[in-house]
This record gives sequence, C-alpha cells and structure tokens, in this order.
Amino acid sequence: MKADILIKNAKCLTMKDGFVGDWIAIKGKNILSLGLSGEEDNLIGKNTTIIDAQGNTVLPGFIDSHFHVVQTALNAKSMDLNKVKSFDDIGREIENALLKNPGKSIMGIGLQMDHLEEKTFPDRLLLDKYCKNVPLWINSLDYQVSMLNTYGLLYYKIPFNMDGIEKDANDVATGVIRGKANAVLRKTILDTITDKYRKEVVSDMIPALLSTGITTVNAMEGGYMYSDKDADFILEYESDFPVDMVLFYQSLDLEKVKLNNLKRVGGSLYVDGTMGARTAALSFEYADCPGIMGSLRYTQNELNDFVAQCYKNKLQLSLYTIGDRAIGSALAAHEYALYHTGITGLRHRLEHVELATIDHIKKAKELGIIFSMNPTYETYWGGPDKMYFERLGQNYVKTNMFREIIDCGVLLVGGSDSDITDYNPLVGISAAVNHPVEKHRITVYEALEMYTSNSSYAIFEENIKGTLESGKLADIIILDRDILCVDQSLIDQIKVVTTIKSGDIIYKI
Repeated sequence: MKADILIKNAKCLTMKDGFVGDWIAIKGKNILSLGLSGEEDNLIGKNTTIIDAQGNTVLPGFIDSHFHVVQTALNAKSMDLNKVKSFDDIGREIENALLKNPGKSIMGIGLQMDHLEEKTFPDRLLLDKYCKNVPLWINSLDYQVSMLNTYGLLYYKIPFNMDGIEKDANDVATGVIRGKANAVLRKTILDTITDKYRKEVVSDMIPALLSTGITTVNAMEGGYMYSDKDADFILEYESDFPVDMVLFYQSLDLEKVKLNNLKRVGGSLYVDGTMGARTAALSFEYADCPGIMGSLRYTQNELNDFVAQCYKNKLQLSLYTIGDRAIGSALAAHEYALYHTGITGLRHRLEHVELATIDHIKKAKELGIIFSMNPTYETYWGGPDKMYFERLGQNYVKTNMFREIIDCGVLLVGGSDSDITDYNPLVGISAAVNHPVEKHRITVYEALEMYTSNSSYAIFEENIKGTLESGKLADIIILDRDILCVDQSLIDQIKVVTTIKSGDIIYKI
C-alpha cells in the first residue's frame, strides 16, 4: 500500500511511550505507519506527496481544552482594548470605531482596569464624551464587568434596580455593571446575534486557528453570561468546519443536555468568579481589598445535589473553579456524589483551578478528577509584578502549581480560555515551561502532553487522536524547528508550518 502523504526527515514526537520516529505516512484520513529512517521507501508511490520536515518536530494536532468558540469569533470583529493605558486611549479607539462603521453599535473587549492610569472603569459620562448617538458596550477582559454609555444604558433596557447596577451618590446608574445585571446584559445582547453571522465570524476565524496547529477544541458555549444560542449553533454546525468542536454545554438544565444526546455538561459553570474582579472565592482576604474574600455561587448542598445528578445521569461534568475555597467546594461535591452513587469512570473535570492546594491535588487524584488549566494566565498575570501579586500578595507563589499537580498524578490538560488569552498552544506550552515561580515549571514534553495525549483522554477520544499511531486520525502538525532543542525562552516564537486534519493539508506556509 502506498501513502498519500509521507513526511520525512522529521522528529515525530508520537506522545506515546516517548517514541520518536523519523517519518510518518498517511493514507486517506488516517495514519498509515511511522518509523525510523530507511523503512519508508516502499510506501512511496507516483502519487505520494512528500513533505520534508527538515529535521524539525512533527506532533499530533493540538487540542485546546477550554475554548469559547463563538465568543472568540465575535470578539475578533470587536474593538480590542487589551492594550489601552488610559481613558484617552479608550476615547481614541472609540473614535476610530465610529469612523470605521458610522452609525453602528460598538462592542469593546479586553479592558483591564489595572492597566489604566486612572485605576477605575470608565462610566457612562466619560464614554458619552466620545460616543453619544449609538450604543457603546465595553467588556472587561474577564467579562465580569460591562460598561455602557447613556445611549446603551437606555437601549438595552436593563432594569436599574437589578443587582449589579452601579449607582452614584444621587442613585443614578453610572453605566458600570457587574454581577447578575452584567450576566443579563450579556445574554440580552448575545441572543440577538443570528446564526448566519455566527457562521460568518467562526469561518473567518478558522484559518488563524489552523495556523497555530489547533485541530480540536473543547467548545465551552452557552449558559451564565453567554447565550445558549451559541451552544445550539455549535451543536448544529460544528461539522461544517475543518476543526473538531467537542461541545461542553454550559447549562444547569440536564434534561436539555440529555435531549440533545450530549455526554457532557459544563465548562464555565461558575462555582466562583475571577481574581480580576475579586469574586474568586478565597480562604483569605484579597491583598488589595481587605475584608473581601470573594464568594461562592452555590451553597454546598446545592452543589452536592447538582453534581450527584450529573453522576446519576452519567454525564461528564466540568466545573469552573478558580479560588481555593471554590476548588474545595467542588471536590467536596464530587466526594459526596461518588459516595452516594458509586459511579466512576466519567472523567470529571475542574476548569482553571488556579489556587489548588496540595490537599486539593491529592483529593483530586483520589477522586479521579482531571484539571483543565490555562498556563497562559501566568504570562498575563503571574509573578511579583502583575495581577496575581496585586490581588493575592505573597500568595501569588501558589498559583497554577503545574509541577506539583503532575507529580501527584493528576491528569493535567491545557487550554487557552480564548479569547481571554492568546489561543496559540505554543504560547501556553511556553508559559507552563517558563512559569514565573520556578518550582511550578514542567518539562517541554509534559507541556506538550497537556495539549495532545492528555487532552484527547479528557474527551474520551484517546483511541482516535492525541498521539501519532497507526490507524489514528491523521491530525498532524509540523513545526519550524525542533521544540526539544530550542532555547525554552523562545518556545512561544516557534511557528507551525503545516497543519494536516484527517489526512488533508489545510494549512501550509
């Protein structure tokens, strides 16, 4: 049998028992075989496409284990405020957006209060200086806070007495919106988007996704602060895209999940909030806001009951937990559910898990819980001079303890939380390898496992992807250098030169 595609002169990291091959052959949608130099000649036919990897790394296609597909695609078309430093910068971005699309509503994303000189979010009176005649909606980077101009405040009709509407000394809404009101506002706006537009923006995003080597995403869609229409869109249209989209329906409605024949539920099912908004549930006070420790969204009994229902319905559950108090609550709920049902093997997950203690990690190992984490958080917020330190003080050294998690035997998978952070897996791999707290660093190979073999196991797809083995899907990427030999500080500069999905070359430099 002759190969359709043969990749030669390669360092094929199979992510299986440490084996490294010199070549890999593809037939149809699957890997035909792979091996050492000299064994491949009889697979070459007159129609075989030969790719010379030039001694560089070949890997299984990357799997992003936490990706908000529709949100990322929509936000790619929005006003990006991630790098602004002041209210004046925001004003210039708004003016540019008005010039680009006159008369159209404006959505801004990525605003980080800690990056602003003013150290506060802009209110409606400030935003009105730049935009009075169309709705203007700005999101904080973590989506926990929205800001509206006066036009937007009236246009979107969020009740002024709702919890989370910030008001001034005269009891007038400032346009800064948090909590429940923020969730309602976001859902109200996102529900108005048509599937036609969703498909357009997701299609536009796909080439950039493929350029990073991502061939599978865990699509975290719907639920609190999002639109269920996003989840329904993925359910109906995911097969129209060349990237596999494994849907995690972010819903508490288990009947709806089962009605759609889904085997998993969750993603961003919020047990707590974020450190940026000081709503992540901590066991200690925030360093920059004494007296505040964040909060849990459910009582322990409520969480116990919901988790137990997921066990009974044999649904893989993925809970959002950031603070140590939230992680402890989620693990206690799993322990309760396991005790009362005896059901195992569902590969339940905790997402983010930024402040897990050693006791939490050991308990997760005992319960068989997978940690789905976001290494790039450390690049954005880690170390002694960024947000983790501002919020946590010296406790910043306890965030994202990758080394300890792996050493305790907990399965660790990697995602981007796109578009909160850059979805390029090589940026995430670099972040895990170069953690600002040295004792939490892991090896390059371990970081690669987070985005390949471990991630396929976490979605019950280890038999078809995640490693380079004969018979598995030919989801394969080629890098522009040898990732095991490059200076580790340069890993985030590595490029993907070829992406192959199910045997088709769908990206090539």
